[in-house]
Amino acid sequence: MRPILFVSLLLLVAQIGESQAAAFSVRQNRFDELPDPQTAAPDLPELPDLQTPAPVASSTEATEKSEKVTSGLLKKCEKCFQGIKCVPQFQCPAHVRMESHEKPQICDLPAGKFGYCCQTGQNHTGPRLEFSAKERRSRFPTILSPAVLDEARRNFEHLLHGVAQIPVRRGFPDFAHGLVFHSTAKDDFHNFAISNSAIEQVMTTQLFGKKEQVPLDDFITNNVPIKFTETPLAQHCQSNAICRNVRSAYRNLDGTCNNPLPQRSLWGAAGQPMERLLPPAYEDGVWTPRAHSSDGTPLLGARKISRTLLSDVDRPHPMYNLLVMQFGQVLAHDISQTSSVRLEDGNLVQCCSPQGKAALSPQQSHFACMPIHVEPDDEFFAAFGVRCLNFVRLSLVPSPDCQLSYGKQMSKVTHFVDASPVYGSSDEASRSLRAFRGGRLRMLNDFGRDLLPLTSDKKACPSEEAGKSCFHSGDGRTNQIISLITLQILLAREHNRVADALNQLNPSASDEWLFQEARRIVIAEMQHITYNEFLPIIIGPQQMKRFRLVPLHQGYAHDYNVNVNPAITNEFSGAAYRMGHSSVDGKFQIRQQHGHIDEVVNIPDVMFNPSRMRKREFYDDMLRTLYSQPMQQVDSSISQGLSRFLFRGDNPFGLDLAAINIQRGRDQGLRSYNDYLELMGAPKLQSFQQFPSEIGQKLSRVYRSPDDIDLWVGGLLEKAVEGGVVGGTFAEIIADQFARFKQGDRYYYEYDNAVNPGAFNPQQLQLRKVTMARLLCDNSDRLTLQAVPLAAFIRSDHPGNQMIDCDDASLPAVNFEAWRI
Repeated sequence: MRPILFVSLLLLVAQIGESQAAAFSVRQNRFDELPDPQTAAPDLPELPDLQTPAPVASSTEATEKSEKVTSGLLKKCEKCFQGIKCVPQFQCPAHVRMESHEKPQICDLPAGKFGYCCQTGQNHTGPRLEFSAKERRSRFPTILSPAVLDEARRNFEHLLHGVAQIPVRRGFPDFAHGLVFHSTAKDDFHNFAISNSAIEQVMTTQLFGKKEQVPLDDFITNNVPIKFTETPLAQHCQSNAICRNVRSAYRNLDGTCNNPLPQRSLWGAAGQPMERLLPPAYEDGVWTPRAHSSDGTPLLGARKISRTLLSDVDRPHPMYNLLVMQFGQVLAHDISQTSSVRLEDGNLVQCCSPQGKAALSPQQSHFACMPIHVEPDDEFFAAFGVRCLNFVRLSLVPSPDCQLSYGKQMSKVTHFVDASPVYGSSDEASRSLRAFRGGRLRMLNDFGRDLLPLTSDKKACPSEEAGKSCFHSGDGRTNQIISLITLQILLAREHNRVADALNQLNPSASDEWLFQEARRIVIAEMQHITYNEFLPIIIGPQQMKRFRLVPLHQGYAHDYNVNVNPAITNEFSGAAYRMGHSSVDGKFQIRQQHGHIDEVVNIPDVMFNPSRMRKREFYDDMLRTLYSQPMQQVDSSISQGLSRFLFRGDNPFGLDLAAINIQRGRDQGLRSYNDYLELMGAPKLQSFQQFPSEIGQKLSRVYRSPDDIDLWVGGLLEKAVEGGVVGGTFAEIIADQFARFKQGDRYYYEYDNAVNPGAFNPQQLQLRKVTMARLLCDNSDRLTLQAVPLAAFIRSDHPGNQMIDCDDASLPAVNFEAWRI
C-alpha cells in the first residue's frame, strides 16, 4: 500500500476509534428534539443512560460474587459458572419475568458493560414459571374435543365466504404494495394453503382458550401443551426436513439442514416462523392485534401518529452515504420476506372502497383487514378524498411443534445471510437463474453490458406499459426501486466474475462445482462486508464488542451454538430494521464525472419502474450516486416520497410507509417501546415529561401513556449511539439478530471444518480482504466510474476517505490461486 494512502486510511480508522473511545466516557441523552430546520437543538435534560443496566438485585449467591463500589467505579464481576455464558440482558429475556431475588448473576461483557450469566437462553420464562405452567394443566383438558374442532372449522369456513371480491387494481398504489410480498404463482398458492392451515389452528386455539378460560399468560409463553397431532389439523403440521448429507460442503438453497440435529433441521429455513424477543402483545394472547391503550381506550390511528410525529426534514448524515441505506435493503431482502393473507383465487385483499374513499363495512370486509384510517382534516390525503389506506395482515405458519399457540408470522426466504436475492431460496428458483455453463448466472447482454435477465412474470411490475423493462433475480422485489436493482446487478456480476476466475484456474471443473464454489465465495463476501463494514456503522463499536460480532483478522471463530435458532425476530423485522426507511433520501442526485449534479430523480418515479437502467451510463452513475450522496440520518423524519407518495405510479398520491410500519407492528403483536427498555435492563419511562419538551408534547397528543408508544416510533426518537446511526434500543435488537445469524449458522464463513463442512482453508480465508470498494470496482462498467472511496460506505467527500483508482494495486483484492484443484 502506498504510504500516503495508508496514512489516509489510518486517519479514517482513528476517527472511528475516537468515537469508540468516547462511547466509554460520554454519558449521552437518549432523545434529541424532533428536528426543526429553523432552529438548533436546545440543551436537553439528562435522561437515564439506557445503555447501562439499571441496578439489579441478584440471587444471594450472585450477590456474594458480584461487587459494586459506591463511588461509581466498578470492580470486576465474578465469572459465570462453567458452561454458562455471559450475555447482554437482551439475550436473556426470561429476566423480565423474574422477581428481583431470582435475577441471574451479573457479569462483565466486553466494552465495559454488564450482562447476565444466562441459563434460560432465548426462552421467555425461567424454570419456576415453566413448572407452574405444568401445575396449571389440570385446570383444562389435555386434548381437543371434537366439538371445539367442529365449531372452529365452521367459524373458519364462515370467514372465507361473503367477503367482498373487490380487486386491487393494477397501476394503483395498493397493487404495487402487494408486490412487496411477490413470489411465483406456485409459491403464492402454496403460501395461501399454509396460511389458511395456520389460521384455522389459531382460531381453534382462540375458541379453546375462550371456552376453557385459559390464562392469557399461558398462550403468550407457549405453555398450553395440547397437540393437534390426533386431530384433522395434524395434516398441516410440518415434519422435520430429511437431511441425506448433514456434512454437505454447501448449504441448501432453502436453508434446511443447517442445524445438524434432526429435530432442528428446519431452523432458519425458508417458510419457517419468526421468533420473538418478548412474548406477543396480542390482546387475546393468540392473534387479536394490539388495538387498545394501557387504560383500555382505543389506540390512535397509525396515520395520525405518522403525520404528528414523523415530518419530512432534510438531515443529511455528515459521514455515511446512500450505499449504507441501499446495502441495508439488499440485506433485508436476504433475510426476510413476509406474506400477506390473500383471497382464495390468490389475488390481493382489498379493505377500502374504490380510491380509498372509505373502509369497507364489517359485512364486506375480509377477516385479515386492518385498514388505516385517514382523518378528514389530513393535510395531504384529504385533498384527494382519501379516508382509508389499504392494509392486510401478514399470513401465518402452523406452529412448529404442532400445538395450540399464538399466531406466528413466517419468512418466505431463508433466515440466513446467504445471498438469497442472488440465488433464490429454493432449487426451482435457482435453476431459473443459472446459465448451466461455467458455473455462471444468466444475464442480459445489453449492448455489451451485463444486466439482470428480463422477467416473463407479468406480475413483477405494476405497469404493463409497453417498453417498460422488469428484471428477474432470486427475489421477487428486485424491481422495487432502481438503486436496489443496481446492487442486485453488482452481486450477480460478482458471482460470474468469481465463477470465471475459478474456471480459468480449473478448466476441467464441472459447471456444478464452479457454481456452488462461486456461490460459497459470494456468500462469504456478503457476510464479511456485513459484519466488517456495514454492521459497525449501524450499531456502533460498543454493540459489536458486547454481542461478540467483530470479525477476526486471522484464524477461525468458535461461536457456533447448536442451541441458537437463527430465525429473524418479529421485533427486528417489524420495527428495528425498518429504521432504514428513515435513512432514505427523497431523491437521487445523479452526478456527472466532475461532480456536478446532472439529474435529480425522485424516488417515487423509479419504484417498480426500472427501465432507466437500460440507459448506457446509468448503472455506473447510480453507483457513484450511492457512494457520493449522503444518506439521511436515522431519526423521526421520513421523506414525503415514502409518507405520501409510496408506490404512487401515475397517481397523484401513494401510501404512507410510516403509518404502514406502525400498523404492521400492531399486526405482529409487538409490545410497546417501554417493554424493550425493560428488556435492556433500563427503567421504564413513567411520563412524557421525561422526553424533551417538544417530543413529549407531540407524544402526549397521540398516546395516552408512555406504555402505549409503538416500538418503531420510540426507537426512531432515540439519539444515535456513539459511532452508530441508530439509538440504543434498535442497536440492541439488531445486534441480537446478527448474533443469531452468526451463532446459529453452521456455514458462517469464519468457522472451521469441525463446525462447517464447507470451511475455507487458511489460505482461502484471505476472503477477509474483500471490501465493498473492491466489489464496486470489479463490477462497474468503467464508463463513468474509475475510482471509489476507500471506505465505500463513508461519504466520498468525508475528510480522510480519499478516492482510490480502481486499477490501483494497493486496493486489496482476493487471489483465487488458493482455489486451484
